[in-house]
Amino acid sequence: MKTSESINQFLQQPYIAVVGVSRTKTKFGNTVYRTLKKKGMKVLPVNPHMTDFDGDTCFSSIETLPSHVNAVFINTPPEKTIKIVESSVNKGIKHMWLQQGSSNDEVIKYLQNKDINFVADRCIMMFAEPVGSFHRFHRFLSRITGNYPA
Repeated sequence: MKTSESINQFLQQPYIAVVGVSRTKTKFGNTVYRTLKKKGMKVLPVNPHMTDFDGDTCFSSIETLPSHVNAVFINTPPEKTIKIVESSVNKGIKHMWLQQGSSNDEVIKYLQNKDINFVADRCIMMFAEPVGSFHRFHRFLSRITGNYPA
């Protein structure tokens, strides 16, 4: 799904797990986690190889997340994404954001057959307000090219 309604529903969730934080400082998942946290969102890092991230407890998997988490942002290679999505569905998570490059046809087909609000192939940084200058420009370009979600 790429509609504004799907995007807004995701961003309104009180807790968002971020799968894709990394020990490698320059990874995009780290940027997303830090940016969403600075914007006041309650984010929880997920990485099976870390116990903490930026001073926050890092969860080893979707299964170890607290039960009140109902949204997951995924920034992993597509071959890893399907298992994360399946685990999320099994846990009862109803909102998923698949960052650009994280999904493939198998993942999308799986989610289309579920009662899940999901966003795929969009950059969350274009939508989480306030939007920074680079992503604001990217959003502007998406609007003038007709690629912005309705």
